[in-house]
Amino acid sequence: MNKPNLSKKLMEISAAQKYKVSIVIVNFQSKKYLASNLLSIRNKISSELISEIIIVNNDRKENLEEIEAEFPKIKLIECEKNIGFGAANNLAAKKALGRYLFFLNPDCEIINCDIKKIIFEMEKDAKIGIIGGQLLKKNGETQQWSAGIETSLLNLIKNNLGFSRSRKIWKSEKKITTDWVSGTAMIIEKNLFQKIGGFDEKFFMYFEDMDLCGRIRKIGRKIVYFPQLKARHLEGGSYERREVKKKDYYDSQEYFFKKNRPKIEFWIIKSIRNFLYV
Repeated sequence: MNKPNLSKKLMEISAAQKYKVSIVIVNFQSKKYLASNLLSIRNKISSELISEIIIVNNDRKENLEEIEAEFPKIKLIECEKNIGFGAANNLAAKKALGRYLFFLNPDCEIINCDIKKIIFEMEKDAKIGIIGGQLLKKNGETQQWSAGIETSLLNLIKNNLGFSRSRKIWKSEKKITTDWVSGTAMIIEKNLFQKIGGFDEKFFMYFEDMDLCGRIRKIGRKIVYFPQLKARHLEGGSYERREVKKKDYYDSQEYFFKKNRPKIEFWIIKSIRNFLYV
């Protein structure tokens, strides 16, 4: 009599587990955004589908104990120093219990996130490696450069001249295959993330998401921009000084070109930076 009930229960547990996500948030100078970020998660994602919310605190000056107390699903990882965005996400991923990892910036508020629908998209097409969401600004406009075509010297020139082919991607209201999506709101299966080696920790901040997407594509998997996953992104929460942000950006850009593009492109990028910014 009990065997069918036990079998049914095990099937229910198995079915529920396949939708489980670990939400990963890296904090640096972003404590003021975290309460609204976590409230949006609570309001828009069923708690049954969340294994845990892992916050990696890269900021020794910000005490997050009160945040941890208010939101019981939080697992807090304290770092002695700012180890960088990619390294902090990798640290959380190693400890995550969920089948899927949902990387989310602290200065984001979830507008719409149907986890079951997102995972169904991945399961019905085994070629999908990463799904990235649509990011909106405070005023409701779609955020630029939340997804796009491969970064190259030619594409950078086109972007600066106003001829970007990426615009139609980030403005799309339908799912679309692309070359990269922003790590601001990105979902990937944990096993795949580990298999690919996670984020390259030589990127301190910026371009680590493009690099990850490129490596996923090299093993034959697809990157999908999925506007049904929607978040409001307040942008720039982790930087107080513009010159620091600028340096981190161009350091990462140089490394990205050195690692992923022909040598001539790297040297041109480096020369331009030395001429304009140093």
